[in-house]
Amino acid sequence: MKHNPRLVYDVPAITTFRELMDHARARYADQIAFLYRDGEEIREVTYERAYREMVAFATYLRSRVPAGSKVAVTGKNSYHWVLTYLAVICGVGIIVPIDKDLRADEIADLMADSEAVALVYSDEQSEKVADATGNYLALSMNDMERYLAEGQALLDGGDTSYATHHVDPHALGILLYTSGTTGVAKGVMLSQYNICFDITHILCRVHVGPEDRALSVAPLHHTYEMTAGCLCMLYSGASIAYNSSLRRLQAEMKLFRPTLMAVVPLILETFRNAVVKKYSQLKGGKTVLALQRAAADATSSRAARKKIFSVVNETFGGRMRLLVCGAALLPPEVFRDFERFGIQVMIGYGLTETAPVCLMHNDFYNAPDDIGYPMSGVQVRLDDINEEGVGELVVKGPNVMLGYYKNPEETARVMEDGWFHTGDLARMTPRGTYQIAGRAKSMIVTPGGKKVFPEELELHLGKSPYVKECMVYEGGKEGDRRITAAIFPDEETVSAKLAKEGCEPGSDAYRAAERALLEELVKGVNAKFPQYKRMRHTVVRHREFEKTTTRKIKRNAPDNLSEEE
Repeated sequence: MKHNPRLVYDVPAITTFRELMDHARARYADQIAFLYRDGEEIREVTYERAYREMVAFATYLRSRVPAGSKVAVTGKNSYHWVLTYLAVICGVGIIVPIDKDLRADEIADLMADSEAVALVYSDEQSEKVADATGNYLALSMNDMERYLAEGQALLDGGDTSYATHHVDPHALGILLYTSGTTGVAKGVMLSQYNICFDITHILCRVHVGPEDRALSVAPLHHTYEMTAGCLCMLYSGASIAYNSSLRRLQAEMKLFRPTLMAVVPLILETFRNAVVKKYSQLKGGKTVLALQRAAADATSSRAARKKIFSVVNETFGGRMRLLVCGAALLPPEVFRDFERFGIQVMIGYGLTETAPVCLMHNDFYNAPDDIGYPMSGVQVRLDDINEEGVGELVVKGPNVMLGYYKNPEETARVMEDGWFHTGDLARMTPRGTYQIAGRAKSMIVTPGGKKVFPEELELHLGKSPYVKECMVYEGGKEGDRRITAAIFPDEETVSAKLAKEGCEPGSDAYRAAERALLEELVKGVNAKFPQYKRMRHTVVRHREFEKTTTRKIKRNAPDNLSEEE
């Protein structure tokens, strides 16, 4: 795809979420903003209704908590979750999104640390919230209709708290707790302007319009889904449908027929592997797939590719045109297959601390082996570049956080004259794009001083159909450290192969054959790398790795580092 660095879309600048919602209401009032399942019914919410309910809920909340208060929200993705987020940030104070998968004691800790005075939660969180002790107002989304009615009654009676509420675009507006794969939870302080800058600069290079529909899958408490999968949609007049569960994802893609999704790599890998598996189960299927891939590679027309893979496209609802992928590395072969299906893949890079996007592909450029160019207005440099051209990615721009909440020491550690040290290692390509090499914290330094990036080895291991999940790390004991590959095998694929050799699952012979198969795989990957990068030990796991809510493996979780099989 040809890169055109001069072409941008005309997107009006905004500095606050109130401006965003005023803009959306003025342009798209009668269009559908939200869709969701309610039992067997599909509910639709227009932009006008969403705006009015946002104002009503903000007015209700202001009758219960002081202006400028911190209000938390937790629960599964839903219209009411987004309604709470918008009501708080547009008409109350500071929103504190909380991971729905946290334990009751962890919720209580974050409520205390953030000093939030209220928590709005969805029904499935009721038991945990009841156990999350603390001095705060707990509001169930099950009672949202009552809150809206009371808020509207206050408005009808002359309450002007929403109309007169002042928003400082550069002050703390969103407090997000993030731990990622390696660290302890930190409160990231973002302003409304941080995120509004990100929204408008994404949309300058990626077209989204009222004809589009997003399917919301990734957790809304992450800035990635909230910015790319929600706020960009609302600013563009698109509609947002909510996936009720990952188990029903494919059925709901057919039901809602989305045109785009913000996803994590694991979802794309799962879909792509399911497609490949389906072909392999058909007589002559592998040959058919190879011919279709070749035909797709021979044309640059997305419409032609969609026609070649028409059956595959129907599984995505028939209208999917764009998949925005972030949060982890995407294997290049998965990228290429989706492009062959006629579905554009854009890879972006960012962190909660950068609101979140700072580099990404766009409508005029994408590639399977990089994360694109810095967004307009964002500066990027590499520090401490080694002999392989790899250095720490450091960014500066209006999207960079205000700092860590009540943690000036940690803020000073990562911030320097407005530059944010990401902790990610990257290299620049000859065309000026960037490639992520790995995390500085996960990097392995050999006794000879050589640096090994586990993510590079994991990408190669993950290409095998026998590998479901893997993690490379420095294992062993002090004095005998070694690069270790921990592999959670794809049981179905492995057992199908070993059955041909007469191995019964669960038997000693099966376990020995499974280990031999995976060790041979590691040996094959090792052959692609110099001696110092080679994996010297293989751990075969029979349980999934512990992961974050964006499905990234936690590199320092004790169970993930266990060498017990």
